[in-house]
Formats: sequence, structure tokens, C-alpha cells
Amino acid sequence: MKKGELKERMSRVISVTAEGEASVAPDMAIVSLAVTGQGKELAPTRDDVVVRSSAVLATLRELGVPEADLQAPDVAIHPEYDYRRGQKLIGYRVTRQIGAKVRDLTRLGEVLDGIVGAGANEVHGAQMTASDPSAAEHQALEKAVTAARAKAEAVAAAAGVTLGTVIRIEEEPGTGVGPMPRGLAMAAMSESADASTEVAAGDLTVTRRIRAWFAIE
Repeated sequence: MKKGELKERMSRVISVTAEGEASVAPDMAIVSLAVTGQGKELAPTRDDVVVRSSAVLATLRELGVPEADLQAPDVAIHPEYDYRRGQKLIGYRVTRQIGAKVRDLTRLGEVLDGIVGAGANEVHGAQMTASDPSAAEHQALEKAVTAARAKAEAVAAAAGVTLGTVIRIEEEPGTGVGPMPRGLAMAAMSESADASTEVAAGDLTVTRRIRAWFAIE
């Protein structure tokens, strides 16, 4: 096809965007937590955080989280100052971040209770995810393409032209698996031995968005 013919063909197109969604059940939770301590002296504050974070890691291992699914960098030390007194050092805040992948969701509540009992004093949440969302991604793409054709047909009908074949399809960036599921509910953690964390994981939503160009016959 000559350049002029291609340019003429591309000028007779209908361009639309469309979105498709599909659901997938999560099979893994990424738990983010921290062990923190604050004190006037660095050594005892750091030792306290190290001991409690080691207990948290031991608990995670006992609950079936393998070493490969644990992340625990070294402690971070933050001096604290009183700037009202000319930047006087008043103590230290020590933090150790810990991440864990929980692949058995039936034990997620037990894991959350266990890490709090072992000494974690900051639990940032449990992000549900799917280890292999490819089937849902393909389904979402199929729905997006179907929706794009339906939209293009509506545009063509309104314009009084005949819709031809698809010329080009591009997937737009910024689509993926929803980071948090609908229906993730964590009961408030309590120091009471009778209180337990209840977790209900709903389906994840996979979204795919495309732009499609259709020829006008």
C-alpha cells in the first residue's frame, strides 16, 4: 500500500476507547507490618526492637510462612530532637519493617493475631493479590474488545456510515489487578485473648482498557 493510500485509509477511521473487567479470587496476601520502639537511650531501644522483631519472624515461620516469603531489612534508627531547645537530642525512634506473603488465606487471621501477640505494634494491612491473574486478564481484554466494537458500531450508525474491520488495537497503560479486594474486613485487634482477627477476602477486579481503530467502509 502506497503512503498516500495509507494516509487516506487512516483518515477514514473511527477511534474508540473501551474497558473490560473480570474477577479473580485472591490466593495470597501480602502483609506489611513494623516493630517500633522509642526511648532516650539508643542501645536498649534498639535491643527491644531486635528482640520483638525476631519473635515476630519466628512466629511467621511457625505459622508456615517460608523464608523466601519473608522480608526483614535491618533496623532503621531515627534520632529525635527538641528544636525548641536548640536541636537538643531527646531520644531515638527505632523501626524494623517486615513483609510477609501469606499463601494460605485460611490462616491469615491467625497470622495477624500471631504477629501482634509476638510484638508487632504497627500492622499496615494485608493486601490481597492473585499469584496468576492471566486468565482473568485475558477475559478482561476480550470484554474490552467486544465493548470497543459495540461503541464503534454505535458511532458509525449515528454518523450514517458502515463500520469496517479493525485496523489497530492498543492496550492503554494504567490498568491491572485491583490492589485491594472488595470485602477485605479486619476486625479491630485487641489485647484480649478472646478477640481474634476475622478476614473476609472478596474477589479482585482485573481491569483492561484499550483503544481501537476501525475502518469506515
